[in-house]
Amino acid sequence: MSSYVWQLLGYPPPRAPPTLVPTDEVVPLHPFDDTKTLSEYTLVWTFRFDEVLDADKLGQSLSQLFQMEGWRKLGGRLRKAPNGKTEVHIPTPFTEARPSILFSKESHQMRMCDHPEASKLPEASNEPKTFPSPRNYISLALGPDAPRTFEDFIHSDHPQFSLHVVTFEDGTLVSVNFNHMTTDLGGFAAVIDAWKLVLAGRPEAVPKFEGFRDDPMAPLYTGEPTEKIRHGLPHLNGFGLISWAMRQMLEFRFYPAESRTLCIPAKIADALLKEAKDQAASEGTDSQGKPMFASEHDVIIALINRFIAEGFPSGSQRNIVTLMAVDPRPRAKSVFRDDAAYVQNAALGAFVQCSAPEALTLPTGKLALRSREALSTQSSEGQFNALLWMAHDHIKKTGNTPLFGDSSMAFVVVSNWSKAALMDRMDFSPAVVKQAKNERSARKPGHPVYFQSQSIDEGSFSTSIVVIMGRDRDRNLWLFGDFQSHVWSKFTDYLRTYL
Repeated sequence: MSSYVWQLLGYPPPRAPPTLVPTDEVVPLHPFDDTKTLSEYTLVWTFRFDEVLDADKLGQSLSQLFQMEGWRKLGGRLRKAPNGKTEVHIPTPFTEARPSILFSKESHQMRMCDHPEASKLPEASNEPKTFPSPRNYISLALGPDAPRTFEDFIHSDHPQFSLHVVTFEDGTLVSVNFNHMTTDLGGFAAVIDAWKLVLAGRPEAVPKFEGFRDDPMAPLYTGEPTEKIRHGLPHLNGFGLISWAMRQMLEFRFYPAESRTLCIPAKIADALLKEAKDQAASEGTDSQGKPMFASEHDVIIALINRFIAEGFPSGSQRNIVTLMAVDPRPRAKSVFRDDAAYVQNAALGAFVQCSAPEALTLPTGKLALRSREALSTQSSEGQFNALLWMAHDHIKKTGNTPLFGDSSMAFVVVSNWSKAALMDRMDFSPAVVKQAKNERSARKPGHPVYFQSQSIDEGSFSTSIVVIMGRDRDRNLWLFGDFQSHVWSKFTDYLRTYL
């Protein structure tokens, strides 16, 4: 009867909770994994290889990894506990009926360039060029029963990771999907490192998995901070947060964000960086007497800030606040060891603010120094402690991390994947069954030549996002972003001035 009522109201009937298996081992998700925002994003990563790979070897090795001590947490099922918290229910043991990964494969007796979808995957050219959102290629990346939403995970008996391998006559697409609650980029990189060791027949070399039950990051948010948060931005809450959210929703409703991938040819990227570095160096020296320095990350942030400001009404004084994702694993050495794997959401944030007039008038190099300084001053253990102490309390009260800034700000989220070096990290050469025919320059056998990632669905809240994917083998710089159309057009027009 209740199902019929839901249908009359135009809604699908609520799903019945899954049957719990009493022999499963139950462990909690850590506090910074179990947030409302992360649950909205089920991620798909697709890696393109010029070689034909053995799909079964890839599936067997990843499955074996997730059956190893500690690592078996990643083969568990996400479940909602009666208290509303998310748990992981781990089969003991894994069986054919309840595997540690959801594995699927396809094989096409054709070249990628002859396939209606694979032929459209992004390729670098001599000019700056944008490509459709990675969501346009979901049909290549998901198996027939892969989870697409958080609800799909908690209402099914699917494990947290799905692997879908598609082979062609001249290459392979390897796609992995999981909900963001499982891990961030740093944790996924640890999975790749361990996966390739098992694939190479070296399971004994896989690092110890930390955080099976207790949160390794806990010392950073349970110990009372000795420093104050340095970014200097007010905590946006109450009426201010509501006002900002309403303004944000209206702006993106009338001028929606467009998801695109952007390739900046190496010559243009090099010229951009050199110009900004020269401008930064002309600002003098740092505290150690070295010339001021700006990275590609800083330059991209500066340019995005400028193009966003160009879309404001003339004379606008609005601030632009940029949240830069920071991985504490290589920085907080008292908590994270180099010889262990931490597969969780450990990403923190450093904040930088500039006003519209500053974004429009400052030289790119000088504007880029703002983010460089913010990263330098906000990425210490003391600052992590100060931010996480506040954020942990906020999560307990609201289910989400806090936001900083003012109610009229334009907000940008930036994530830099360059240091993860995914195309170098992912060595699947033991799975090669047919060598590449493509004579791509600087190609490394068994390594991807391109990758992309995005959530399957958009989150409930739109904002400007840029992901710096890094350089490819030919040193072309790849970005992915969600921006309003005027930002994309201004960005590409500006890049073409370097041709």
